[in-house]
Amino acid sequence: MASHVKCPNCGVYNTNEEYCTQCNTLLSYKKRRELAFAQDKKDRLERERLQNEASPSFYEKYKDHKFLIVRVLVKITHSIWLGFMAIGVFIAWLITAIAA
Repeated sequence: MASHVKCPNCGVYNTNEEYCTQCNTLLSYKKRRELAFAQDKKDRLERERLQNEASPSFYEKYKDHKFLIVRVLVKITHSIWLGFMAIGVFIAWLITAIAA
């Protein structure tokens, strides 16, 4: 089945083509969507990489510090924080379980 698509750029009708034969504009909406999704994914990964490079967490920043006391204090602080988070998650789960 032949599909006739009018180019939005130059107005030429094309038959079964992904790109315009005259101005080389992308006509296929499926291809346009795939390219947009690929670009969005690439942009998202680049933003995540830049964010991780620009602002490492407190733990990541000081876990390999050259002074032993700083490394120990960071690991203790991180352990206490994980303990509080675990208790908070348990309380949230318990409230949810009781409510259900």
